[in-house]
Amino acid sequence: MNQRALFGLALTCAAAAGLAVHAQPDQPDSPSPLISASPIPRDGTYMAGDHVTFVLDHAGDQVRLRFARSDEVFYLTAEAAPLGARVLKYDTGTPALRVTGWGGVTLYTPDDPAGIPAEYSDVVRNVDPPPVSPKDLKLFAAGLAKEVAAHTDFAVGFASDWDDLARSDAVRALACAAMLNASYALEQSATGPKRNAIADTLHVVQVIEGNQVKTTIHRGVLTVTIDPKLGASARPSSLAIARTLSSAF
Repeated sequence: MNQRALFGLALTCAAAAGLAVHAQPDQPDSPSPLISASPIPRDGTYMAGDHVTFVLDHAGDQVRLRFARSDEVFYLTAEAAPLGARVLKYDTGTPALRVTGWGGVTLYTPDDPAGIPAEYSDVVRNVDPPPVSPKDLKLFAAGLAKEVAAHTDFAVGFASDWDDLARSDAVRALACAAMLNASYALEQSATGPKRNAIADTLHVVQVIEGNQVKTTIHRGVLTVTIDPKLGASARPSSLAIARTLSSAF
């Protein structure tokens, strides 16, 4: 083959290679169809079995959970599990949900420790409870005390620095959540073996600010410490408060 023929063959190969390159999709700008932009688990309302309804959404790196007929919002943390799954836990370390890599959800409850498959049923609805205005703070606290008395016969009052709470929406929301969670914890404890000891000893739930989220009991006062610097999750859940009540009496 002469030199001119070799040169022509080279041009033909180069043109073919160029067409092949331009025929490829623009991969760096095209996300893989296997990668989902949706958070897992999917935000929304779920049904577990035929009797449990709950709502999930995301707040930063935490998943929030709220059961129907309850105003408590649980902030769950995630741990890796086999086969790409994740276990979402309460602040007590107790599992709440298991989520598969493709988004399947299993709910764990005291009545169903082996788990109940949960199915997505609707969009997110009302994860956050209604806000409490500064003028309604004391009324909110008195209402909680009344509810606790009605459900448990415990004579417990709620206390905090009302003036300080009135000045900050974020701190007020956190403190009100702590009081609400404490009321749920007392209702849980009223059905347990420590009921009489709590009724005889505990008379005040006090919410304070501090540098550590914790719950303590001393001389008839249940003190719930919140840390506003850490955000909306920086208060103990009802499960954590109930655990403190159980171990203190």
